[in-house]
Amino acid sequence: MDRLEQAAVWGAYAEQVRGRVPEWAPPGAVVELDGPLVRTHYGTHGTVGHRPLTDTGRGELAELVRRQQEAFGARSEPVEWKAYGADPPGLARELEAAGFTAEPERSLMVAQCAVLAPEPADAPVRPVGPGGPLRALAAGSGPHETPYEEFEADGGCWYGRADAAVLLEGGRVTALGWARRHPRTDFVVIGGVTGPHPELLRAWGQLALSERPDLRDATHCVLEAGGELREAARGAGFAGLTTVRTYRWAPPGKPQATRPARWMSVAEESLLWNRLEDGFGFPDVEPPAPSVTWRLPQAPTDEPDRILRPALRALTRPGQRLHWLDWQHVCHDFDPHRVGGPGEPRWPGRVYPNGDYYLYVHPDLRFGTFGHPWEQTLSVWGAGLLVAVEGGLTASLGEPLRRRDR
Repeated sequence: MDRLEQAAVWGAYAEQVRGRVPEWAPPGAVVELDGPLVRTHYGTHGTVGHRPLTDTGRGELAELVRRQQEAFGARSEPVEWKAYGADPPGLARELEAAGFTAEPERSLMVAQCAVLAPEPADAPVRPVGPGGPLRALAAGSGPHETPYEEFEADGGCWYGRADAAVLLEGGRVTALGWARRHPRTDFVVIGGVTGPHPELLRAWGQLALSERPDLRDATHCVLEAGGELREAARGAGFAGLTTVRTYRWAPPGKPQATRPARWMSVAEESLLWNRLEDGFGFPDVEPPAPSVTWRLPQAPTDEPDRILRPALRALTRPGQRLHWLDWQHVCHDFDPHRVGGPGEPRWPGRVYPNGDYYLYVHPDLRFGTFGHPWEQTLSVWGAGLLVAVEGGLTASLGEPLRRRDR
């Protein structure tokens, strides 16, 4: 890669990936802009990305760093900030002066998807979905551009998406790689590989050249690598683009252990749907007593949400979770005390069913709501929840269609 091509690829990466504001924030996260910076709050930790800082003076850099510490400190979120060799030297100095700890330098490497050497048709590399054994495999390796646990939490390899792949030897999984495609960019970003395996690195070039609409327009794969992985990447067709060093800072206070909201796994969803089928006769749900059912208006309305959300929050202790279920779609697990407010991720889902069954449920199903799309009804069960919302829902929706007291 000559200097002109290197400069062009770096410029595109810095603008499209580092300074990217996602169309949709990751599950449970809040994305904020601060000048050239993109700040992401996950509730458990945070990250800082940014467009090129070529015109930023030393005083401005110091002020930018100070503001990020203030923002993450207010939430007790440890923060990760990556500085690249192409950044102004003053950035690393200001991060260190502010108390950030530097990790060892690595290489940011790039390969054209079209020239990554293809693997033979019988190569032992296979796409894979999420799962606990893969997390254990990934946890014993690194550092990675994105830890595998975070990659999963962001929605990677969920619902059949081929964003993770494993290397097989004798039918046994021996290595794992994961990557993500940023929509409307030129890049597939390799989040991590659990060892120096060129086969897994080349897999992402093949995916980018496949018929998958979210991958086929990618022109380059990028990877953070050091040591043996860096050498394996060179052998697979990658070249150095610049250097990268991760800086970390942790404010006082204990961070949250879980994100405010997350996508539920397929196994978790299946368990809940099965419990609803066995206990309530889903999809012809008959909520347990006490329950009340109202007819919903033909036009979608947010009025039931306005009435029910404060009640769902009041019936849940801080740190306790609720579930929002959307039949045949992504379902959510969330803490109602950490969503829906200023600076928080939006409240998952809604009450009014939009073509599919919508439910809010306590994990043990002691109370909840059920929006029936074909019957055009809303059922609410649980004594405490009904005490809080029955009057408001009746005033809004009219007299109940049916009631079950025992």
